[in-house]
Amino acid sequence: MRRRSILATAGLVVAGLIVSTSSASTAAPRIPDPPTFFGFEMGAEGQLADFASIKEYLQVVADKSNRVEYEVVDRTTEGEDFPILRISSPTNLDRVDEILDINARLADPQTMREEAAEAGLERDAYARKLAATSLPVYYVEAGIHSTEVGNTQALMDVVHRLATDDSAFTKRVLKNMVVLVVPSQNPDGHNRVVNYFNETAGTDYARVFPDLYQKYVGHDNNRDWFMVTQKESKIRVALEQKYRPTVQHYMHQAGTNSPRIWSPPWDEPMSRTLDPLTVSSANSIGQETQRDLIAEGKPGAKTDDAYGIMWNADVMGYSTFQGTTTWLTEIASARDLAYTVESEEILQPNTATLRSPLPYDKKTWSLSQIVDYAESAAYSGLDTVAANPQEWLYNNMYLVNRNSETWTGGPYAYVVPSKQRDAFATYEMLSLLHAGKARIEQATSAFQADGKRYGKGSWILRTNQPMGRWVDQQLRVDEYPDSARKCTTCPLIMPYSETTDNLGLLMGVTVKAVEDPFAAATRQVTDIVPTPPPFPAAPGRRGAYLVSPESYGVGHVITALERSGVPAYRLKKKVSVLGKTLPPGALVVPAAAPGARGALQGASAATGLQVHALARVPRAAAVKLAPTTRVGLVRGANNMPGGWMWWMLEQYGANVQVVEADDYAALDQFDTIVLAPGVSTRSITDGLDPARYPAEFHWARGVPEGPAKLAAWVKDGGNLVALGSASITAASALSLPLENVTPSDRAAFTAPGALLEQRYDRRAAATWGMPAKWPVWFNNDPAFAVSGDGQVAASYPDSDDLLVSGYARGTEAIAGAANVVTFDVGKGNATVAGGHITFRTWPRAAWTIVTNAIYNGAAADVSGRALVDAFGR
Repeated sequence: MRRRSILATAGLVVAGLIVSTSSASTAAPRIPDPPTFFGFEMGAEGQLADFASIKEYLQVVADKSNRVEYEVVDRTTEGEDFPILRISSPTNLDRVDEILDINARLADPQTMREEAAEAGLERDAYARKLAATSLPVYYVEAGIHSTEVGNTQALMDVVHRLATDDSAFTKRVLKNMVVLVVPSQNPDGHNRVVNYFNETAGTDYARVFPDLYQKYVGHDNNRDWFMVTQKESKIRVALEQKYRPTVQHYMHQAGTNSPRIWSPPWDEPMSRTLDPLTVSSANSIGQETQRDLIAEGKPGAKTDDAYGIMWNADVMGYSTFQGTTTWLTEIASARDLAYTVESEEILQPNTATLRSPLPYDKKTWSLSQIVDYAESAAYSGLDTVAANPQEWLYNNMYLVNRNSETWTGGPYAYVVPSKQRDAFATYEMLSLLHAGKARIEQATSAFQADGKRYGKGSWILRTNQPMGRWVDQQLRVDEYPDSARKCTTCPLIMPYSETTDNLGLLMGVTVKAVEDPFAAATRQVTDIVPTPPPFPAAPGRRGAYLVSPESYGVGHVITALERSGVPAYRLKKKVSVLGKTLPPGALVVPAAAPGARGALQGASAATGLQVHALARVPRAAAVKLAPTTRVGLVRGANNMPGGWMWWMLEQYGANVQVVEADDYAALDQFDTIVLAPGVSTRSITDGLDPARYPAEFHWARGVPEGPAKLAAWVKDGGNLVALGSASITAASALSLPLENVTPSDRAAFTAPGALLEQRYDRRAAATWGMPAKWPVWFNNDPAFAVSGDGQVAASYPDSDDLLVSGYARGTEAIAGAANVVTFDVGKGNATVAGGHITFRTWPRAAWTIVTNAIYNGAAADVSGRALVDAFGR
């Protein structure tokens, strides 16, 4: 039975609390409509409901309606409630747990096989019979992009209608499905954007929030379905795993001159991993919506020719691999969020085509229209599924997952060999796959597959499992399809996002695709935990602990030592430790230092990295890391790459603070300054205009002399790290002898989010711990010819074809060019990486370079003798 509470009326809502009505039937007049509650119509010119009011309203509806339940399922990044609504008939709500259990069984081919056999029925027939006893879950979500304000406002009207209306439509929806409503996928962003909008009303300030509306990643929160890093992303995936929606409707907005509303069919390309049922049903529901809009006399609906999101996991999401039909509406936005657009020409689409049969016919577009179109689209999608609920449930939950057992679109399995260069990367990759409910086996003895021998402890992920297609999506080497065209002679269509997402290559983990079936003795993996080798015995007061630099987890070890006040060094040359050779850059820690053993034990347990011990420290040249490296991050306002950098540095426990305008007067407070990708000379010198934004944003105002101050700071001993496009900013400020040789002609050269070959000089401090070669992320980034002094640490091989995974053409233009280069500048250092090696934190293997550049550049040289003296003779 449902838990019932009246606490919502007092505002006492905590995570996990469910609010619903008493058992009495709903009296519609008792539930205020949105205009009565908020004081204005949803969509009223210049009016937006804030999230506090939205939560209050939804709780009132749930408190007064036996069709609605309200639950705060978690907290956001900034501690805000993350509420959802369950909406259905009282009878259905009372059996939600049973419905979810049946749907989960339908989605498990093995369970269906066993239950059908016990019932004496053929499996498909049994599944149909079982589906007839359950209902689909229909998931509606708005607000992931917080400046797309109209959809959350529209959902207030939708919720009110479903809670109060007794039409045949509403009765059908309530009877035939459970509707799951996420009023905002980004509540923090709703607070930031709408509160700012309301607070600046009647002022001369710009009305659109000028910074990231998700604290760290802004608009990229809808590109996080590949590695699922952010709190809100994890919440959505948890909801998808619990509720297994049959359909998900993502409500979005687009630019003001986009189609008035867009819905599927999707544009090319299509990933081989997708089940045709989920794709075709998304296309059909989108076309039903266009038809319904036209029937209502709403012009400007368009399909196709856009949103080719069904190639990359980072955009297409997770749930489609569970059998969910995901579909999208993109509605043209208003001016300054909530004001009418006025154009000199009729807005798009203004010509009748097969993709937009009823063109738009006006030069204006308002928030009220956005809300109106959003509501119509929401009702259309609900009605389409409610008309045939069991067929949708059978097809999506049962057939899609059954089909995965016999899917042959990829290899038979992926094997992750037990011997890996980076134990931490292997742990992180397997943890992500495990969290996605992939079935992982571990070999209990050596085995043969495709003619190769794999050792005991190797991990196996077969693709003939319910999440097998998702496994293939995450691990495959991408070959971009030449079929992604409108016709055989038409131009190749690039995807909406990037051209590859390959966990193994991005994280530095060796993964092998195995084409043919094989046998292996295995155990089912039920948990993924770091498994470091046994910690060594204490080597004595003159001894040393050592950690290989080959893992990007070394950054965690360095910050753990910093927090414990333990001195740390890095050797400039390779060293032999009990028969094992550690490459240049090995971390060396005095065994006698107070707290050293405990700090290293904790770091090893958290990362799985091995700690070695020697009775005597090697007499070798080294660098001594600063006791605490003070890191300044120039992230730029509303610059997503800067936000990702901020998040990643915090995950590693770095002592980081964002560089503000006032800080340019005292840059000596930092040991290292990082220029995030996307930071240009102009973003430093111009920044946000203080006249257009309140004082809380003046931290991002322009500093005209900023580049000169950075240059002076470097020459006086500072350590500058510039990544991606910011490498050009650094080169200009410091007059570095670099020429960007990446062609700008995209017809001749492009690599729009691909993995290219890269070679590393393992002797260079910037690339300590990197393998001799490993792919690097490239998104039409700078690549350099170096004409003066500078140590090239990473470069593109001299090859006609550099592509490893994804799509690229013309890469011979950057063959032999430098990517990572370090310069001595006066008393200081500068390391530039032309490639966006921190892109959305995906290229984890390259994080080793970031760690090296941040900490080594702020370190002090130590001779071999001085190192021995420091450890005690």
